Amino acid sequence: MATADQRRQAILDLAKDLDGAHYLWGAQALRPTRMQSGLFAPAVLATDRTKESCFCAATNTVGTQVYVCAGRCSRMTGGGLVASPETDARLKTFIEQWGSKTPHGQYGWGDMLTPRMVKGDNIMDYRHGIDLTNRVVWGEGCDDTLHFDCGTFVRYVVQQVCGVDITGISTLSDPSTMKTPKGAAMGRRLKANQDKVLPADILVWTGHVAFATGKGGNGEDQPLYLEARTSYQVAQAESAAEGVNSGKSHTGTPLACIRLSDDALTFKP
Repeated sequence: MATADQRRQAILDLAKDLDGAHYLWGAQALRPTRMQSGLFAPAVLATDRTKESCFCAATNTVGTQVYVCAGRCSRMTGGGLVASPETDARLKTFIEQWGSKTPHGQYGWGDMLTPRMVKGDNIMDYRHGIDLTNRVVWGEGCDDTLHFDCGTFVRYVVQQVCGVDITGISTLSDPSTMKTPKGAAMGRRLKANQDKVLPADILVWTGHVAFATGKGGNGEDQPLYLEARTSYQVAQAESAAEGVNSGKSHTGTPLACIRLSDDALTFKP
């Protein structure tokens, strides 16, 4: 039987292994493939539709809102915003080469960059302070690539490692009211200025959740919780422009920090 500390490490190991996955709102391990072509946004490659250019990009619909993946565009060398699609020579060359080969040409791209019109609601490239919504970017191809948002990433990793479903735990004032299948408390909120953040604790900010690595923002070990610190090293599904990453700092005082119980961590045999 794995110990709680071993499961904490396993959570961070899996989170690190998923570095490179893409961020897409509402997606939980969505992976577009040749056999699931409906998970790709419609290919649009035509010289008279440059502002709508899209190729090898995952899509997901939540309610009535359609989202199209930005493909880690800010993180990839050569990626980012196409400022003027109608006059961009690189985009024109791509359309001329691939416009007649859609949709089947969407497969097999790996980490090569393709254009896509980003869709969603306030899809930001925070590094450059740009709203990417309804704008064309160069992003990493989405075929055979996992997609998450920040909450589904945390839930997926815990489910895979521990075998428990923690959906909704970050919104509870008392996470101990959520139970494992065996009836044990799922977790608890840490107390400000009393508890230290441990690896795989779940940090909660307004609009974002992530795993703590157990280090402060500058890499120091065992930071004090909440009022004592406003920067933590995390493993996270960060944003549409950055995707999943591990080891970056996230700033801002958390609203809460949730520690999964030993019973939850070791539930899976």
